[in-house]
Amino acid sequence: MVMRTSRPVWHRWVSAAVVAGAAGLTGAGPAAAAAAQTTVDCNADPNALQPAITAAAPRDTLLVRGTCTGNFTIDKDLTLIGLRRAVLDGTHTGTTLTVTNGAQVQLKSLTITNGSGFNGGGIVNNSGSTLTLDHSTVRDSTAVNAGGGIFNDDNSTVVLDGSTVRNNTASPGNGGGIFNAQNSALTLYNSTVSDNMAGSIGGIYNFRGTVTLDHSTVRNNTSSSDTGGIYNYAGGVLVLINSTVTRNTANNGNGGGIYNDSTVTLIDSAVTRNTANNGIGGGIYNNGKVTLDRSTVRDNTPDDCAPAGSVPGCPS
Repeated sequence: MVMRTSRPVWHRWVSAAVVAGAAGLTGAGPAAAAAAQTTVDCNADPNALQPAITAAAPRDTLLVRGTCTGNFTIDKDLTLIGLRRAVLDGTHTGTTLTVTNGAQVQLKSLTITNGSGFNGGGIVNNSGSTLTLDHSTVRDSTAVNAGGGIFNDDNSTVVLDGSTVRNNTASPGNGGGIFNAQNSALTLYNSTVSDNMAGSIGGIYNFRGTVTLDHSTVRNNTSSSDTGGIYNYAGGVLVLINSTVTRNTANNGNGGGIYNDSTVTLIDSAVTRNTANNGIGGGIYNNGKVTLDRSTVRDNTPDDCAPAGSVPGCPS
């Protein structure tokens, strides 16, 4: 069931003389169409969301109620706001949500779950699109190749604000929580990536993109080989500000917390209690440059940083 209403638009009062003068200078043009706000009731019809997305005009807002089932595609600028714990459920039949065509999309107060795909089980963000998750959760999704929770494709942007990516899997692939592709930007504010698993790189795989964590946490992620928490591939940039990488595990590999092949900067941050089983670099394994600015690397197993001396200011 879909209910559509116009969103009110407020205008500052302007005198008739000013309006008349402006019209004389510029000519009268058509009024801009007001963005609409539509309620999508998936309690009444679990399949109602994709038709509502298709029918919506750019910059509209959809208020989502209940559990919406299906594999959803957004190719225009839209805002989706969940009402009372609304859910987008992919029912393990494909990627739950795909954002494409350079769209700017905001998801607020939504849970995205039960997706499955080759890349991006929960979400695929591609074609230069920008996706913002505001107090939302991506969970319990699976990718074969990369990005169990989120796959942020080339030249695209994902922002997490007060959001969580948890309990996702990339098997046998990479990036159980999030895969961030080349020339792409991933930014986390007050957000958490936790309890994800992968064949390699349990939490976040940054493949030649830019990843920034601000007051955020990467924890309890697990890899069957290298990199429990975050892997920063050659050419990638990783910055942590007031953030924590903790209790991640790399089984049979290096880099329990962070594996770096490029440039990492930690500011007022901590890498603690991570483990590299049958490997080295329990906290940080470094093949590039790591800068610790008022930051600590401690209580990791079997060591804090490796190879010895590769991270200035970090005990080996």
